[in-house]
Amino acid sequence: MNAAKCKIMVSDCWKDSIVVRAEGAKIEVVEDFCYLGSHISNNGNCDKEYSTRLGKASSVFSRLTNIWRNKDINLTTKVRLYELLVLSTLLYSADLWPLSVTQTKKLEAAHHKFQRRLL
Repeated sequence: MNAAKCKIMVSDCWKDSIVVRAEGAKIEVVEDFCYLGSHISNNGNCDKEYSTRLGKASSVFSRLTNIWRNKDINLTTKVRLYELLVLSTLLYSADLWPLSVTQTKKLEAAHHKFQRRLL
């Protein structure tokens, strides 16, 4: 397959005319859906997945406020908790996201905001 053909298959303008059936029932074609906690789009866009992950990571971070404020817990432990709980939530399946430059900068900004609040 040449590069031009691959690009068309991933773009918004490509339409599949094949009807898929399972046990005689026609399978509906949808714009996007949630599968195993990840949002999958028919055009390869990751906007919904990106914003969902950012919201979930913010929620996890805010639920740990008592730990971040606790002076008896050392910084190494707090950073380890941040990496294990917040970053893993934020970056789940991120290796598959086709991020734009703007989204990458927003992701870095969120990471820096979390780090500032942690310290």
